[in-house]
Amino acid sequence: MVTLRDIARETGLSVNTISRALNGKPDVNPETRQRVESVAKQLGYVPNSIARSLVGGQSCTIGLIIADLQNPFYSKVAQGVEEAARAEGYSTILVNTNERESDERQAVQVLRSKRVDGMLIHPTQGESEHICQLRNDGIPFVLINRHIDEVNPDYIINNNQKGAYLAVRHLLELGHKRVLHISGPERISSVQERITGYKQALSEFNIPFDEKMVVHTQLDMQSSYETTLRVFESGLSPTAIYTYSDLLAIGTFKALRELNKKVPDDISLVGYDDIDFAAFLEVPLTTVRQQMYEIGRQAVKLLIKIIHDASYVPGKYKVVLDPELIVRRSTAKVAQQ
Repeated sequence: MVTLRDIARETGLSVNTISRALNGKPDVNPETRQRVESVAKQLGYVPNSIARSLVGGQSCTIGLIIADLQNPFYSKVAQGVEEAARAEGYSTILVNTNERESDERQAVQVLRSKRVDGMLIHPTQGESEHICQLRNDGIPFVLINRHIDEVNPDYIINNNQKGAYLAVRHLLELGHKRVLHISGPERISSVQERITGYKQALSEFNIPFDEKMVVHTQLDMQSSYETTLRVFESGLSPTAIYTYSDLLAIGTFKALRELNKKVPDDISLVGYDDIDFAAFLEVPLTTVRQQMYEIGRQAVKLLIKIIHDASYVPGKYKVVLDPELIVRRSTAKVAQQ
C-alpha cells in the first residue's frame, strides 16, 4: 500500500506538507499541491478513510437502507444514490431489509457502528424508535419515498396522491366505473396517499367509494397473483384494476391470464413506478412513472446538505417530485356491459 511517506520520499517534501496538500489546506502553494497530487496519482495512492474519520470526524461514507432490492424500483434508486455519492466524494454502504422491521433496526445499528456520516432510509414503517433515536443522537438521515410524521423527518418522496389520481382518472375517462385497487400494507404512508388519490378521482366522476374495491396485499408478485384470484372468486367483477406497483401488476396479469381474461379487451390494467420491465411485457403496461434515479440522486444531495448545514433544524428539507402517467396498451375503453 502506498503511504504518505512514499510520496514524501518521491517528492523530497515532508510528510506534513504531503498531508496538507492532499487534504486541500489553503496554506499549500498551488504548484506544490499539483505536484503532490500528480505523484500520488502516479504511485496509486488511496486515502485511508478510517484515518481521515479519526482526524476530521467524518468518514465520507453514507448508509443506504433499502426495503427490497429484488424490486427494480429500489435498484434504480440505489443506482442514483451510489453515482451521486461517488461524484461528491462519498462511498456508500447498502443494506437490504426485505421490508422487515427487525432487519431495519439491525441495519441502523450496523451503519452506526461503521460511523457513517448519515443515512438514507426507505422505512418499513413498523415501530420507529430506532429512527427517533437517530434524531435524538444528532445523526443525519433522509427518508426515501415514505415518511414518518412523528419524527418530523427530512424526506424526498413522490407525489403519491397525484400519481394515483392520474392513474384512476385515466381509467374513468375510458368509461370504467368498477375500478379495483390492489394496494399494499395499510401502515405504509404511500399506500394511504395513493388510496386518497384513488378516492379523489372517483369523487370527481361522482362514483361512490366502495371499500370492497380496495384490497390490501404484500408487495410482491406472488401475493398480488393470489389476491387477484381471490377477488374474482369472491364475485367482484371489476372492469379495470389499478395496482400499487408494477410488480403487483405483473402478478395480477398472470392471474388474469389464468382466469381467461384478456388485457385490455376484457379488463384494463394500470401499474405504478414504470420499471424497465413495464414497457416489455406481453401487453405493454400503462403505469405511473416515478423519477426513481432522481429520487436517489436528490436524496444524496439533501443528506450532504444536512451534514454540512450549521443552521439545520429537523424537518427543514421536504422534497416532493411529480409523477407522470405513461399510457401503453394495457388500458382501453370499457367493453359494453
